[in-house]
Amino acid sequence: MATDPKNVVRAFVDALNEQDWERVKDLITPDFGYTIQAYDLPGAGEPMDGETMLTVLPRMLALFDANGPRLRITHLVGEGTWVVAEAVGSGSFRDGSRYDNRYANVYEVVGDRVRTVREYMDTQHTARSFEAVTSE
Repeated sequence: MATDPKNVVRAFVDALNEQDWERVKDLITPDFGYTIQAYDLPGAGEPMDGETMLTVLPRMLALFDANGPRLRITHLVGEGTWVVAEAVGSGSFRDGSRYDNRYANVYEVVGDRVRTVREYMDTQHTARSFEAVTSE
């Protein structure tokens, strides 16, 4: 019996929240693509392959304290191999400043792995937040 794509997305988000990079690697397909759907953030608009994502995300998340950030799914809808998740991402940077953002992510699941992630968020908030903690 095939794995429910929504459960695959939940497992993927859990692995990201735990920063369990080996588990994340196991949950993505060889042809994985992750795209930040934006125009005004570095690297946005072009799909990252799995290897690139697994290099970039740990560096980015290292700006946060040991508890964060965490993505909490608030709504999850699936049809066929596609899943849409509304979520809230929050945490504290190492300097104590907060990061709180809203997301709508679109996932394509093949079998028991994620092939595609398209991430939509408040890009202005993200840019301001990260600029504040990296410009010191």
